[in-house]
Amino acid sequence: MLSQKPSAKEQQKINQFVQLAFEYNKKHNLFVRESEEQIHTIDVKESLEILHFTKKAKTLLDIGTGAGFPGMIIGLMQPQTKVTLAESSKKKTYFLKKTIKQLNAKNIKIVNEYVTKKSNLGEFDLITARAFAATEKIINTCRPFLKPKGSYTLLKGKKVKILEELKTINKNTYNYEIIKLDDEEKERHILLITNKDIE
Repeated sequence: MLSQKPSAKEQQKINQFVQLAFEYNKKHNLFVRESEEQIHTIDVKESLEILHFTKKAKTLLDIGTGAGFPGMIIGLMQPQTKVTLAESSKKKTYFLKKTIKQLNAKNIKIVNEYVTKKSNLGEFDLITARAFAATEKIINTCRPFLKPKGSYTLLKGKKVKILEELKTINKNTYNYEIIKLDDEEKERHILLITNKDIE
């Protein structure tokens, strides 16, 4: 599956974001990356591959966004989408708030919160997460935030682990599709989940 290629202007914003993340990471340990190139080849590349499934969303929630992947990349590439980043870490939230302002990304906002069913986040067309939690936990936690016709687009690892996680979700309620990502280093997939009632 081919990732969406950014325009020169979009690439400039992404480069700026990666540079800021790498510089901040040196002092505050946002994530384990040794170079800007590594952030581009791992985090940005994977975030770009999800865009094919996020284009139609007017509102999007990225739960447990960490250093901002994939939510920041989606927001920078899709200014028409209102992106909410949810993150419990104060240092990561501080970095993202500062960066959103520096990049003038008016369609992106950050919420410093450990998300539970009782969180007051609103409703979204699409919910995404990357290495946040098991599939069932994400669905159970985020159900109140998903619009009736909304869907989940989750970045996941090995297929065997995904299939194991899917055993616990209600197949009468949800449809799912597993899409393999083009990654030579490790096995990565996108897991799409939709509500059967909307078909």
